Amino acid sequence: MHELNSEEKLILGLLLNETPPSDAGVDSLAFRAKNFEQVQLIDRLESEGYIRKDQDRYFVSLTALNQLDNEVAGRILQNAERLFGELRHHYKATQRDAIQVDALAERAGIDSLAAREALSYMVEGTWWGGRSTSFFSHPDPHIQPSETILRFVTFADVIKQLRSWQAARIRDRRLALAKALFQFSNPLTESERQSSGFQRQRPDWFDQLPESPRDLLVEIYTALTHDLRALPAMGVRAVIDVVCTKLVGDHGSFERKLKLLREEGHISEVERSILAAAVDAGSASAHRGYVPSRGDLTTLLDIVEHVLQAQYILPNAVERMKSNTPSRPARQDN
Repeated sequence: MHELNSEEKLILGLLLNETPPSDAGVDSLAFRAKNFEQVQLIDRLESEGYIRKDQDRYFVSLTALNQLDNEVAGRILQNAERLFGELRHHYKATQRDAIQVDALAERAGIDSLAAREALSYMVEGTWWGGRSTSFFSHPDPHIQPSETILRFVTFADVIKQLRSWQAARIRDRRLALAKALFQFSNPLTESERQSSGFQRQRPDWFDQLPESPRDLLVEIYTALTHDLRALPAMGVRAVIDVVCTKLVGDHGSFERKLKLLREEGHISEVERSILAAAVDAGSASAHRGYVPSRGDLTTLLDIVEHVLQAQYILPNAVERMKSNTPSRPARQDN
């Protein structure tokens, strides 16, 4: 699934913290003006579905909510799980009846306003069949689950489905954009495009990678075949971010993450320096219009494939080697 990086989480966290527990949202123009240095990032998050826009108001989407290490997000998701459990019980008992939100909140043991807030995010899923137009302005709002709710054991399963759909849309959109950009700048035939592209053989261990870095590599390799070089550099930066977050958690800047990797013994000082250079190249492509040469791009890919092999592949291979290595015979004293 598509994972948010630290920069994306930061701007989404700011938006969530400004969002009142109602359907008022955040004034989109005011938020963009306040964070104008990040406006391109905001536009991308909106286009990818992490920011939901209703009229001129911004909201953090449900698929972003469960990726934020944020007290507000945690509270909303906890309430959502409790409400979802009660809604499943309600559907099993009645099938066709709606339930008033106040009664649902009482069953779940949470405050009525907190229930309204959680439901305003929950309805992004496909589990419900009918509801009040507004959970806040309506005097006695209701919600009616549909049979689809029985397909999910928990509300986390609903979010997992939404994130899966979203990841596919993002992947398709990026590939379509990459192809369109290439065709616009290079009016060649398909065979000419393929022959002019940069072919990179996938490593033998590619299919053993976890889903997140593997999906990013697919996009990187696809962009290479169309001789796109800035996009793969950005992709390398994203892969390094995924690995850093896996090993030391989300600690903000790349500089901080690489420092922690070094301090905790995951990488050497030389490797820290190499990764820092790769991250800087990706950042230059993302923010300063840098298009690396094929030689520099080859170096970037060598770096990221080395990191992935070292962190995801070699540890398991070493364990297999140890289990296959015969034990040393016991020493016999004369």
